[in-house]
Amino acid sequence: MADLIRMSRPWLLSPLQSRAPSPILSSFYRGISTTTVRPYASKARGIRRTRSSQSKSTGSKKNEMMQIEANMTMLLPNTLVAPPVWRYPRQPRKFVHMLWLHIRARLESLWTVTSVKILSQPTMLISRPRFKFHKSAAIPTAKALHIQMSEAMAIGDKETLRSICTPELFQTLGATIDSRPKGTHAEWELVRYDRRLFFPRLADWRIGYQPLRDGDMKMIKQAVVSIASVQRIARYDDTKGGAKIEGSERVRHMTEHIVIQSAVDRTTYESSPWRIWGTLSENTYEEYLSERENFEALAANQTGKM
Repeated sequence: MADLIRMSRPWLLSPLQSRAPSPILSSFYRGISTTTVRPYASKARGIRRTRSSQSKSTGSKKNEMMQIEANMTMLLPNTLVAPPVWRYPRQPRKFVHMLWLHIRARLESLWTVTSVKILSQPTMLISRPRFKFHKSAAIPTAKALHIQMSEAMAIGDKETLRSICTPELFQTLGATIDSRPKGTHAEWELVRYDRRLFFPRLADWRIGYQPLRDGDMKMIKQAVVSIASVQRIARYDDTKGGAKIEGSERVRHMTEHIVIQSAVDRTTYESSPWRIWGTLSENTYEEYLSERENFEALAANQTGKM
């Protein structure tokens, strides 16, 4: 337990890794809108507001942002989306080291999950553990959430996004929806899953602790699911009877590494529903090595201050 808590603390000092919706959606909307994304930007619509309404609006935004910050989740340290072996470094030393880093990441995940299972036993080493990671459910859950998120982004369903995404990802997606041109709507379709021999697959899974604002700790379980698919998206003009906008339809072969997270109650070890944290790119040898070195340096520095 102490080791898990100690490992989580330094990660707060490093920046959040990028999170994004499905790449085909994000690239599509960047192409149709040049509006600067401002999270939860309010629209005045030419109406003069009184000082009291402005104060109330400011207070509401502040409370909303504080709630998002309190529920903020970060990528767990040493998360690895490993490339296939044929894309490992060609140099023999780096090839072997990358293989070792991959094996080490899996052993670390197995150790932390096993440790939490042991800690969750009412009677140590005798009773059944209360904590269950439910690895087998990670892939079908990620596939279902991926479809829900992509469809909700296309039609602008912010309530669905709020229910299936982490607060900070919802903030980004909600602002993207608000920045769309008026009088248009989009349609997204999952044409088929692709490269079924290799995908979908569980690229990474782990559990860890993250500090809260009040000094307490929260337990997070995380899975990264890699999905290969063919997706279609098109844009329609509502001012012309919903006619498809010429040249707007795109069909792409996508490989996405979707991060889902779930909070775990530290008393009952029950898990909350999985939510989408975002997507990650595949790690290169140099990137992952740098991440590990930075984390280990931060961990050593934090340990020295205790």
